[in-house]
Amino acid sequence: LECVKPEGGVVCFPRVKQELNIDIALFYTILYSKFKTLVGPGHWFEMDERYMRIGYGWPETKALKEGLNCISLSLKEAAQ
Repeated sequence: LECVKPEGGVVCFPRVKQELNIDIALFYTILYSKFKTLVGPGHWFEMDERYMRIGYGWPETKALKEGLNCISLSLKEAAQ
């Protein structure tokens, strides 16, 4: 993933790099169906599907770390 560090606020929009050969539709399916983890897909925000919106203002640190781990595991499973 790559992401510009937010200057403020409680959300970020990381992007899955094209060269990682991730099946994006499969990634979102795995993320929710297997890990019950939600992010806002980029198309909701008129961005490319490889972007996702991650909010980090509400969860406690433990929950945020667990969610980020679920994203990582889902990316690995969706790799082609």
